[in-house]
Amino acid sequence: MFKVFLVEDEKVVREGIRENVLWEQYGFHYTGDASDGELALPMIRKIQPDLLITDIKMPFMDGLSLIKLVRKELPKTKIVIISGYDDFSYAQQAIHLGVEQYLLKPIIKDKLVEMLIEMREKMQEERYQQQYIENFKLEAQEYENFSRRRFFEQIVTGGLSVSEICETAKNLNIDIIAPFYNIVLFSLSSAEYDGSVPESYTENLAAVQSNVTKYFIDHPKLIFFRWNITTYAILVKGSESNIERNTNSCIENIKNRCAIAGQDVNWYIACGTPVSRLSAIPNCFAEASRILSYRYLCPQEHILSETSIMNLRENSRSQIDAGNKEIDLEHVRKFLSSGTIKETDDFIDQILQNVGEEFASLPIFCRYLTMSIYFAAIKYLDSIGCSIDILWSPEFRPDDSISTIDAASRYVHQVIKQTIELRDLESIKQQRDILRQAIDFIDKNFSDASISLDRVAKEVNISPNYLSAIFSQEVGQTLIDYLTLKRIDEAKRMLRQTDKLLFEIASEVGYKDSRYFSFVFKKIAGCTPSDYRKGAKQ
Repeated sequence: MFKVFLVEDEKVVREGIRENVLWEQYGFHYTGDASDGELALPMIRKIQPDLLITDIKMPFMDGLSLIKLVRKELPKTKIVIISGYDDFSYAQQAIHLGVEQYLLKPIIKDKLVEMLIEMREKMQEERYQQQYIENFKLEAQEYENFSRRRFFEQIVTGGLSVSEICETAKNLNIDIIAPFYNIVLFSLSSAEYDGSVPESYTENLAAVQSNVTKYFIDHPKLIFFRWNITTYAILVKGSESNIERNTNSCIENIKNRCAIAGQDVNWYIACGTPVSRLSAIPNCFAEASRILSYRYLCPQEHILSETSIMNLRENSRSQIDAGNKEIDLEHVRKFLSSGTIKETDDFIDQILQNVGEEFASLPIFCRYLTMSIYFAAIKYLDSIGCSIDILWSPEFRPDDSISTIDAASRYVHQVIKQTIELRDLESIKQQRDILRQAIDFIDKNFSDASISLDRVAKEVNISPNYLSAIFSQEVGQTLIDYLTLKRIDEAKRMLRQTDKLLFEIASEVGYKDSRYFSFVFKKIAGCTPSDYRKGAKQ
């Protein structure tokens, strides 16, 4: 049912329209009426009708003034005006304001009903189109789009000038201009995730990932993109007065969707400090990345901040003062299993800052640090069945001559980097096997309407998030893009070579709704299926 509201100053006309039409029979719910625009406006704001029928000439606030306000506040509301013959100049102005139709007084019931039927069909079509667009966006997972991901990588690493950012954003249809910006990063993975093997499928993790990503797709002002396999980034926009509120709201919504998973899912959130320039976003991103990298040392803290970092340092120094000067090797193992090379310097800095500058500068600590990291790396690689021959080579063996913190940091970075590279090579071998399985499954089953990212992920037993990331990374397009193109290519073949009806073709390539099939076909092919068939025959 569509909501309709009437504004008419003549009581007899108003009551006649209200009482003489079987509104629900024509797909409308009559939500109320008013005698002038001034009385109507607060009611319209509250009801937010789909269709507004209003007279032009009324006391206190006329129809034109009302239409201007409704157009500004409720741009999706359809407006039909009522006017007499002598009001034509007003009607012309109303038409320039974007009204759909106008009815001449006296109002004839048949004309009113005809208008309602026409408006219902138009609004239904627009509603279908909006549903199709939302469904298409949800399926397409635009945040995984390779061009989009590359664009945001270049923004947050300072690889583009401001003019290049604006031009690229325009080409990608991304509204990026705002007075202020902030970056929110969040990491999401199963509690058992180890970077050396693909993340297994679990219903709980899949549900959380779907819930979180759907939230951002439904809120386009929060620009959402993937950073790596387990980490996402959100570019939050706002004004000077509301950027912090927008940032906190974003964090709160992620938290609420992740917290329901309990202990089965690891999730961490960090943000930067708001900036007022596009050129300052890399600094904001670097700050958020540094804070997020503390998740390896603060595994119990889900929302990381400078405060949680300070608390960690105070606790670490208290332990040192009490005589406990050991590095927590479980934290090192966690980092080796799921950290990235880009996070390595931050992780090493964290270890050094936590023990304090005075203690970290002692030669005995430098040797202890190098030995601890070296043997932690050997133990980790052995645990995942990875060859450790390269770490036994003289190049990587710890050197007793290392006595300064700079030399120790360089050595530790070298060992961690090599360990992560070996881990990732091991993971890539398995990733490619899984990708082949996923692509084979799609190729054989694309005509099944139930095929989705989640269904394919379940089939090859890895998390949808992980499959989505490696598919985009390795294939250069999202899994759903691949599936959609497969379906549309087969539809083109059938349109060229068979006389099957459109609804039959839609069904045979995996679309239950032939209207949605036509919508997707036009998005991909640039023309309707009917036009494509005509062109192919010509």
